[in-house]
Amino acid sequence: MDTAITTIERSIDGESALHERFVTAGRRTFASNVRLQVCTNIESIVSIWRDLEAQGTSTVYQRHDWAGIALSTLERENNARPFIVAGYIDDRPAFLLPLVVKGRLYPTVQWIGGSHVNLCMGLYSREFLALATPGDMEIILKRIGALSGAYVMRLCCQPEAWNGHANPMAALERQPSVNPAFAMHLSEGFEALLKRGNAKRKKKKFRSQCRQAESAGGYKFIIADDPKTATLLLEVFFRQKGDRLRKSGIHNVFGATGAREMLSTLALSSLGTQEPLLRMHALEIGGKIRAVFGGGIRGRHLSGYFSSISEDELSDISPGEMLLYLLAQHYCTAGLETMDLGAGDERYKRSWCDERQELFDVIVPVGVRGTVFASAEKLGYRLRRTLRQSPQVWNAITTIRRARARLFWR
Repeated sequence: MDTAITTIERSIDGESALHERFVTAGRRTFASNVRLQVCTNIESIVSIWRDLEAQGTSTVYQRHDWAGIALSTLERENNARPFIVAGYIDDRPAFLLPLVVKGRLYPTVQWIGGSHVNLCMGLYSREFLALATPGDMEIILKRIGALSGAYVMRLCCQPEAWNGHANPMAALERQPSVNPAFAMHLSEGFEALLKRGNAKRKKKKFRSQCRQAESAGGYKFIIADDPKTATLLLEVFFRQKGDRLRKSGIHNVFGATGAREMLSTLALSSLGTQEPLLRMHALEIGGKIRAVFGGGIRGRHLSGYFSSISEDELSDISPGEMLLYLLAQHYCTAGLETMDLGAGDERYKRSWCDERQELFDVIVPVGVRGTVFASAEKLGYRLRRTLRQSPQVWNAITTIRRARARLFWR
């Protein structure tokens, strides 16, 4: 059942008077009097969600349809409890946090979609962004935590800003995420994009890849525009990614039934739309899919969700980078302004992207019992980041993982 906590007197004097009223009364008054609504049914707040989507302050991952599909597939399999929090200034939607509560023995508040979301954040009205201060966000999160029944609020992988709007959680007590994200600007055209990152080498390599692909039977850049093609590309992705993760000794987050159902539903429901929740792309060489890329579009931005490559006789030509070249070329002429390649520091991302997006984690204890758990989580994330940033240590970890995988799967 939806629950509303706290109401405030409706102002009839407009936004400036509202701002003056709260500043005069004190910042705590504003934060304490934002009305909160906790929803367990995503359809009950669809109109509010759409209104906040239209503000343009969030990514494709925070769209109502994206979250609804994730809840009905991935999160249902995980036995996660929807915990969607809407905030109101008077009767106007101020923000919406797409959250779930996971775990019974150790309940934790997390973003809907979990590790399948590269860029996590809330949806905010421009009015709220203009009024809210770091102190307000701290009070609001404490209020939300008290309603959750959880031990910890784990709000990870957030960008510091989006679409020119600062993330109001960026000023809270936080720590850097394990990995940054990378993005490239497309609005000046493909030649300008190439010039920002060793154009001569990229063009030379692409010409070489094209020659080798032609000698292997020719190549084709594919964008799925029908159910059969979208399903095929997803099946190839699951196989390619699964094989690669297994050989690397890494847990396959795409192996669960719920995850596969989520991606399939996202892709199929997006066919024929201007802003697809998930659009599948691929590079075919010699009649075989050698690389796959999936991403969603919001506004004039493409967010890359995942990619995979085949391990076969043509792996040496780097089909993943060849596909990225064709992707960037296509979307530079398709009217998009930016494209991100998701979280994770990889050589090919640094080569292509001109913007490094620092992500951060906000881990908030709920009550006294959550203090120990939150401290342990913060320490664990710091350790992971430290290990990831040391090339020698990370190479050693990678070697051990692969050796263990070979022994296990022999």
